[in-house]
Amino acid sequence: MALQRIRLTPGFGFEICGVELSHPIDDETKKYIIDAWIEGGVLLFRGAGTSDENQMRLSELFGQMEPSAKWELNREKNPYLMTLLYDPSNIKPPYKTNYILNGEVRAGYLGWHWDQSFMPKIVRGSVLRMIEPSRVMGETGFIDAIEAYDRLPGPLKERIEGLEVVYQLNHDFRGQFGFPKDIAVEERPEGNGLPLSSDDNFPPVVHPMVIVQPETGRKVLKLSPMHARYVLGMDREESDLLLEEVAEHIVDERYAYFHKWSPNDILVWDNWRVIHCATGHPADNRRYGVRTTIMGDYKVGRYLDPTLDRNRKVRRLAD
Repeated sequence: MALQRIRLTPGFGFEICGVELSHPIDDETKKYIIDAWIEGGVLLFRGAGTSDENQMRLSELFGQMEPSAKWELNREKNPYLMTLLYDPSNIKPPYKTNYILNGEVRAGYLGWHWDQSFMPKIVRGSVLRMIEPSRVMGETGFIDAIEAYDRLPGPLKERIEGLEVVYQLNHDFRGQFGFPKDIAVEERPEGNGLPLSSDDNFPPVVHPMVIVQPETGRKVLKLSPMHARYVLGMDREESDLLLEEVAEHIVDERYAYFHKWSPNDILVWDNWRVIHCATGHPADNRRYGVRTTIMGDYKVGRYLDPTLDRNRKVRRLAD
């Protein structure tokens, strides 16, 4: 089959057809895929993720892989593969919290964010392969932050230019900017409470609210609602109002693409450009995905504490 790309949504994203991941990928095909990624921000390879090897071969096109910061989810024998498994039959599930939205309990819910905003170096992208989708719900959503910047009102663009946001690892989404107002927590007493990496290992970091896409010069609205705490140097009340306004703007789901998974689908997204979410699924549904993480550093993040070296070693694995 000839290489082909099909729009996922009018604004961004492509489905890539005609790529065989079970064989080495030639330079022409690699260029085609990377060009589509830069233009579209999100790529879908439908039904192509039939093995770990296929996923890793695709991941390597986009850069060097790295273990995820959530070390306890990385496979012991291959730390580049992050296991995202929810199994309702597990008598000691790894998380103690489900979330309640619109009166429904949802497992695996994550609101809008970009990956690892709680670290000074921001990974370039992620490659998610779905082995077993949830029978109901379980979609992954994406919003293009280039388009989100473009549709900002002019006065708001001027106001946020040059501002920086402080982020810190956040496990409680209640009251968070850009999250549903009615979100509630269901504690799971049977959970074994594995920590998602110690907060002590992730002190506050600072990132600009607007960045430039290096390949095109287009501006990106760089706000990750999940872990955002406050605007640096701004009165807290004013900061809260501004972050709420910008967060509500960027998470406007009229501009989102929600992917309904089929077995072996692979999605690749540009973490410097798009925010994403997981809608969650009923707590009695199993869901099994595997993610790889593409290393990157856009070189403008830093620790809030100026004495901390952004290149310092942090614990990534269970060492």
